[in-house]
This record gives sequence, structure tokens and C-alpha cells, in this order.
Amino acid sequence: MSLATPYHPYFESKALFGVKLIGRSLITAYKEPDNIRARTDMCMAAICGGLAFLKGLGLGHALTHAIGAHYHLPHGRAAIFGLLGFVMANKETCRDAFMDMAYLINRSDDLEAALRWLYGELNIDLRLKSYGLSREALREIAFYTSRDAVNMATDPTLPGQSKILELLTAMYE
Repeated sequence: MSLATPYHPYFESKALFGVKLIGRSLITAYKEPDNIRARTDMCMAAICGGLAFLKGLGLGHALTHAIGAHYHLPHGRAAIFGLLGFVMANKETCRDAFMDMAYLINRSDDLEAALRWLYGELNIDLRLKSYGLSREALREIAFYTSRDAVNMATDPTLPGQSKILELLTAMYE
């Protein structure tokens, strides 16, 4: 079985368990840095995420690479936009899986809304322009993202450069 196939129960189970840990502990770890249980959950969530990555990363990581490499945002900060862009681009194709993940984050059924809520709880600004990117930079980011063949090959919907630009524009202001 190829890692690029949509069905892979091992990786899916790791991803879902990692999201469950994030849903129950990330906000606590952020607000209570000495909470060992919450920090342990976050360590385990990172391990689960690392294993789930082996299936492929898609648009999310392609966006993360382009934003980080060309605009010098730290990888973790750029990944906030990568994940949000991935969810926005794949919401129809991945509807059922995204509903499961949204439920694990905040008991909702909309993963994009759940992520926006989570980022808000963590005081994360979700506007690309707040990190020094110009509106003109969005075209270049869309170009480099669309050319990241290794990551884009595993995206469920394979959005083109114009769709990527549309997503970036939605995350700009």
C-alpha cells in the first residue's frame, strides 16, 4: 500500500489520538505551563503527529515551507497557516475525518471553526499581514507552494496555484 493512498488506518489512528490529546490539553499546557499531565499529553501528541506525518503532508506543509523559507517565519508559526489552509482547501473532500477532529478539539463539527477557536484561545493572530508579509508576497507563496511536489502529491484535492492564492488571500487580513 502506498503512503499516498487515502485509506491507512494506522496513520489515521495516530492522527486522531494526537488531536484528542491536543483538544484536551493544549490550552491547559499554554495557560498552566507547570501542569505535567497537560505537558505530557502534548509530548505524546507530538509523537502521534510525527508518526502520522509518514503518510504525507499535503498542502499544509507545502504552505508552511513556502511561508517559512521565503518570509522567515518560524516553522511552527508558519504551520498555523499551513494547517488552516489545508483545512480550508480540503473541507469537502475530508468532511467526515474533519468532523471527527473538530469534535476532538472542541466538540463541534467544523474543523476550520474549531481551529480558529483554538488559535484564539492561544492568542494567535491569524492574519498573515501581522507577520510582515505584503499582499504582493501572496502570489510568490502560492507559486512556491504549488511547486512543492513532494508535499502536494499527497494532498487529497491537489489545489492549483490560483486556489492556493485564494486561500492565502483569505488568511491575509
